[in-house]
Amino acid sequence: MDRLIIKGIEFTGHCGITEEERASGQRLSADIEVTLDISKATASDRLEDTVNYVDICDKVLAIGRLEKYNLLETLAERIAAEILKSYNVTDVVIRLRKCSVPIEAIHGYFEVEIKRKSN
Repeated sequence: MDRLIIKGIEFTGHCGITEEERASGQRLSADIEVTLDISKATASDRLEDTVNYVDICDKVLAIGRLEKYNLLETLAERIAAEILKSYNVTDVVIRLRKCSVPIEAIHGYFEVEIKRKSN
């Protein structure tokens, strides 16, 4: 099986435990990996025979901007479920990070990674 990887989808999302985090929005970044068979696409050279990267990005942005979430984990799960439902892929890996952390001692980011398989 083959993998398509999209790194660094950035958007302002409303995700956090505090009302302030959810109200003001924060910079989030997502990496998406999907496993699928791309042999038909490589033979035909047609976009219709693979997964359109732009469509995946649009779905991530829509889900990430649409609602407020307490947990990064919940947002990652919603993104994974939508990708598995929408595309002919066998599994998906979502890495979702909160780029600015409101904790003095942390100068990096928080990140959650989930892996889900299609039924």
